[in-house]
Amino acid sequence: MSTAISTQQPAMSGEVRANALMPTSIHEAIQLSEIMAKANLVPEHLRGKSGDCLLIVMQAQRWGMDAVSVAQCTSVVHGKLCYEGKLVAAALYAMGAIEGRLEYDIRGEGQSSTITVIGTPRGATGPQSVTGNVKDWRTFAKDKNGNRVDNAWDKSPHDMLVYRGTRQWARRYAPEALLGVYTPDEIEPAADVRVVATVSHGESSPCAYPKDQFDTNLPTWTGLIKAGKRTADQIIAMVESKGSLTDEQKKLIRASESATATEVAA
Repeated sequence: MSTAISTQQPAMSGEVRANALMPTSIHEAIQLSEIMAKANLVPEHLRGKSGDCLLIVMQAQRWGMDAVSVAQCTSVVHGKLCYEGKLVAAALYAMGAIEGRLEYDIRGEGQSSTITVIGTPRGATGPQSVTGNVKDWRTFAKDKNGNRVDNAWDKSPHDMLVYRGTRQWARRYAPEALLGVYTPDEIEPAADVRVVATVSHGESSPCAYPKDQFDTNLPTWTGLIKAGKRTADQIIAMVESKGSLTDEQKKLIRASESATATEVAA
């Protein structure tokens, strides 16, 4: 199964961000953090801890976001303050670190699911992508007796792939957005420590994309292009995150786009 997700909401504008509750001086930041620490509706790990609240206020200011909203998306894992995966995407858009929105190509079901995250970094000439799967990215949870228990990776693997893939993309292509920021899965024990995300364009020469897989997947890619869900360049970037394509293979992919344009013109 293939699930292509493309969010279409416009990126947050500077005017919208200016209306957020943002301090303009260290005095105001400290004052806001003290107010937050006294509030009953902030997460329990922040109540009475104005110092931790100040860290969140300062981080939210860097992102151009409301500190109270950011606070609701935090947790403490093994003594470290962590930010939820969904907050990473919001930070990318709020900072303007990406052109448009990220796109997610999810394939498979359950623990066999894979994802490719595609986006164009601000100032880049084209899209970049990372690829990963549940097997290599998931983390595990244990009860107080050390027995493994189900976590979000078991209940909502597709959502977790989106969060994890977004963070991986941001670490690689927009590192300025995540300086000093950790997500829970970076602190929790991972299933496998191997780095599986790959760069779609790099100096090293990746292995060739398997010909049999290319022949099998070409009709699917052609369908996505004809349906207007992907451009030929996006398909090529996605595929080359797994293996290099020959010039002839790229021509076959682009031929679908050319044929579609001809049909529209006719």
